[in-house]
Amino acid sequence: GPMDFAGWFEAYLDGHWYTFDARNNVPRIGRVLIARGRDAADVAISSTFGPNILKRFEVRTDEVVEG
Repeated sequence: GPMDFAGWFEAYLDGHWYTFDARNNVPRIGRVLIARGRDAADVAISSTFGPNILKRFEVRTDEVVEG
């Protein structure tokens, strides 16, 4: 199946942790916690250090015909 890099959040309520998935609005099981942070900057999938110079930028698209 397709990769599923989706964020969900946890809330500590009345002495217990609860998991919420706002994107799918369903209870989730089977998630693998890769990292925990306050936002995406805390848990970036990849990071770089030092100056970065963009040498190339390319956007590819495919038309999907409905029906």
